[in-house]
Amino acid sequence: MNFKHLKTFVKLAHSGSFSLAAQQLHTVQSAVSRHINALEQELEVTLFSRTTRQVELTAAGAAFLQHAEGLLRQTEQARVDAQRVQSGAQGTLRIGYLSSACAAFLPLLLRDFAAHAAQVRIEIVEMTAAQQFAALHHGNIDVGFSRPVHQHPATTIHSRHLLNDPIVAVMADNHPLAGAPQLSLTQLNEHKLTLFARQQAPTLFDTIISAFHAQQLQPSVTSEPVTMQALLTQLSCSRDIGLVPGCVSRLQTDLCHFVPLSTPLTVSLEMHWQQHPNAVTKRWLSWFEANASPASIAASMPTLN
Repeated sequence: MNFKHLKTFVKLAHSGSFSLAAQQLHTVQSAVSRHINALEQELEVTLFSRTTRQVELTAAGAAFLQHAEGLLRQTEQARVDAQRVQSGAQGTLRIGYLSSACAAFLPLLLRDFAAHAAQVRIEIVEMTAAQQFAALHHGNIDVGFSRPVHQHPATTIHSRHLLNDPIVAVMADNHPLAGAPQLSLTQLNEHKLTLFARQQAPTLFDTIISAFHAQQLQPSVTSEPVTMQALLTQLSCSRDIGLVPGCVSRLQTDLCHFVPLSTPLTVSLEMHWQQHPNAVTKRWLSWFEANASPASIAASMPTLN
């Protein structure tokens, strides 16, 4: 069915005049007549009763008008939806994130973006750095917030540095070192260490171990929990010491105490996305560039008293 014929039919039905319908459609009366005749032949019904003075819908025409208007509305909505999807204003944005690293800034950031792109559905999934890298590679998420991941040269993941998170010591609040104003790696080397699993965050793990080796120290890592909350829970009931990004202090840490290091040590937080992002991701990246400065993100991060 020709949509141009439908539009002509609806205009004529509401105007009741071939000349007025032609004027509104910016065409000539003969074109209006051709469209109506073609539509009536296709439908095999008479849509209008014509007199020298007016044009009126037949009963069949009145019944068809409701459907024709509905079809035109649906067609217009389909056009709008298609344009929104192509521009990234409509669709789904899938985000992987580290809860401990992103809790301070991501909720407000996503709320502001949702106000900017009301037709975009935001889905977030908590993932480790390694899980995010795999999900980006397989197209299961669009954007990731995590620590850097060592990439193969052929990998097509783009990244943007957001901030440097200080690494701090964490232990049970009744640990002998809990009252120290700061701790050196030499002091920590005398204790068993609990670190976040290297398999899940290799950059964090390697940064810590490399700092010990740089001072000719050989740390004893006895445990590698796969979640930060499990790490804190384990430390709260042991005499081991952990080394974690400072943002972890936002988690449930009632029985843990955090102590700064005397030698500054940091780990990066980055945003990652695919080399060829879809339209929604492009809209997110453009909005992020204009509205989320690294300085504002860093200012939201917790600091140790």
